[in-house]
Amino acid sequence: MVDTSAWIEGFRGRSEAVLDVLRTLLAEDRVLTCGPICCEIRRGLRAHERTRVLPLLAAVPRLVFDDRDWDEAGLLDADLRAQGLTVPPFDLLIACVCLRDDVPIYTIDDHFDRVPALRRYPLAPSPASNPGTTSDPGNAQA
Repeated sequence: MVDTSAWIEGFRGRSEAVLDVLRTLLAEDRVLTCGPICCEIRRGLRAHERTRVLPLLAAVPRLVFDDRDWDEAGLLDADLRAQGLTVPPFDLLIACVCLRDDVPIYTIDDHFDRVPALRRYPLAPSPASNPGTTSDPGNAQA
């Protein structure tokens, strides 16, 4: 699952490393999305970006939510808040669908680290000189 934060980094060319990972995932047909991500992207697109981005987004398989996902997001939010942690509501939903389908998330947002058992795709490819490491050692390999 590619989160909005990674898409925006790639679309706007802010990070060559993120763009490289996105290109690899797209080339390998390993990208998924979901409703909250599509909503966030659509609301944040500039008018001149829509013609380039929306066809790409439409081609990405979308995981769907059911009532249990909304319920799980509410429970997850309550559990995290009891620990003094907060995660934005859309990101709770994204995390729940990733957990449900055992899908790692590729994101720039650190608040996903607060979600127990959520796997994160590494932010950048592992350095050739030290296989098995990532630019963010807290991220799980997907």
